[in-house]
Amino acid sequence: MAAKVLIVDDNPQVLRLLNITLTKTDEDYEIVQATNGEEALEIANRIIPDIIISDVMMPKMDGIELCWMIRENSKVPLVPFIFLTSFEDQETAVRGFRAGADDYLNKPIDRKKLLQRTKELLERGHHLKTAEQNAEDRKGFAGDLKDLSIVELVQMLNLNKKSGVLNIECADQGLIYLKDGHLWATEYGTEKGEEAFYKLVAETEGSFEFEIKDVSVGSNMTNPTMNVIMEACRIMDETRHPEELGDE
Repeated sequence: MAAKVLIVDDNPQVLRLLNITLTKTDEDYEIVQATNGEEALEIANRIIPDIIISDVMMPKMDGIELCWMIRENSKVPLVPFIFLTSFEDQETAVRGFRAGADDYLNKPIDRKKLLQRTKELLERGHHLKTAEQNAEDRKGFAGDLKDLSIVELVQMLNLNKKSGVLNIECADQGLIYLKDGHLWATEYGTEKGEEAFYKLVAETEGSFEFEIKDVSVGSNMTNPTMNVIMEACRIMDETRHPEELGDE
């Protein structure tokens, strides 16, 4: 079955370029277009896309607000989301990650990067859907960090307001406790709290297991969950794509 790709931009030429790039590939994509955030939100709730690729600066509803609405007030809160931006400043990236974006690419778009990131996020989105379904059907789930990152797992658990313990086996053993979706406590080796969490999210090899249960340990997280996730997204992006750091 073709993956549904929702592309959003108020520039017809950019939409055409994205359409051509995503169509002329070996992957099976069904492309749906929108010209602003309001239209994209309505389409997303109607067609349930597998991924959204959106410009940041648009009329009516910009990309930042669209991403926030998708995460907080839509039928597809976990859909992978890529930002396209003409700005190369860190503030734009921070705003995007704060809204819940998975990735961002600078314009003019590099065709190879776009196809690579789209494929990667679609694969991760599939694993995330499976994990979400398992969490609903059973008292937990397990998997490999090569398929799902710790940040993605925590984002899913946060959106679904889950309580329990995420046990990570990687270079060392890590434990992440969540209460109603909020980060409550983290341990990794000798580290605790945010520092332990940031070291954990940089790990890309290992396994995880989440057990749904009441959490009784004391909290050691000092910052709001979304602030921690935002910083973790930045760390994860640097870990997964270190070759691009010199280009920014």
